[in-house]
Amino acid sequence: MDGRQSDVEVVFKPDGIWAEFLRHAPGYIGTEVECESQVERRYRVRDFWSWHRYFELFRDRFAAEYVKFERLMAADGLVEREEFVGAYYEKERGDGDELVPG
Repeated sequence: MDGRQSDVEVVFKPDGIWAEFLRHAPGYIGTEVECESQVERRYRVRDFWSWHRYFELFRDRFAAEYVKFERLMAADGLVEREEFVGAYYEKERGDGDELVPG
């Protein structure tokens, strides 16, 4: 991935390929990409959704397309390793429906 940092940022920028892919899903708000370490070539990509169920629906509905995207990124040498660190929810609706079992 040496020298490919700008390519990673292009893919994950607000109007990049990743955001365009996510725009097909209801509730998608946006994506932030941050270089955590240039030496280790490590990035943190955070996606924002209006409701956790929209995120879960996206994961179910677009699972096959997501796998294709992952394979393309790996084959192109842009991603060496990916780690899903979690989903974090903020209570806003007040109906208790947004609570997720641990």
